[in-house]
Amino acid sequence: MQKKTYKLSILSYIAVSVVIFFVTFFTFLFTGAYFSSAQIVVGQITLGQLDFRVLNNFSQITLSENNLFMPDEIIYNSIRILNARNDEGTNVDGLVPFFVRIQPILELNNEPHLEFLQIVLNNPTKWVQGSDKYLYYKGTVAVGEQIIFNDYFTLSYLIDNSYENAPLLLALKIDTIQTSENAYINSWITAPQEWLDSVANLF
Repeated sequence: MQKKTYKLSILSYIAVSVVIFFVTFFTFLFTGAYFSSAQIVVGQITLGQLDFRVLNNFSQITLSENNLFMPDEIIYNSIRILNARNDEGTNVDGLVPFFVRIQPILELNNEPHLEFLQIVLNNPTKWVQGSDKYLYYKGTVAVGEQIIFNDYFTLSYLIDNSYENAPLLLALKIDTIQTSENAYINSWITAPQEWLDSVANLF
């Protein structure tokens, strides 16, 4: 079976001052992979395509005070993943359904501190936490469909003055893989058993 993969990275940065004087950067990392659909036409394998949009991302954030980010601040960015090439969901030709997993990232002084980030999921029953730090969506994202990851984020009040002037990175790494050919079995080898069982029951 032929196999193709691609990786798309888009970086969006917002620098803001916070009460405890650290610099905050927000970024998204996107990855996608597509695998042969095993349809042979004139001796060639027809490949399905993966593409997706992330709506309401960190490029725009509304804070309680302009340019101030305080511990315990609620970030009302409800992240949505859309299986389409445009935000309107109309450009979908050639796309295929996919699975999605999301890895939250929070670093202070280039060290992981995910314990300082609270994510309020839109529907906790639809996500499975893996030991690999990914959250796995218990379902497929159909062509043209949109799913909601979370309602909001909160930075912990435990971020105190000991982090003064420390750089902070908040990110989401979003992986997608097409649902056909059981491609996830060989690619997402760290997926939790609960998620594997749930997607096996989809087909």
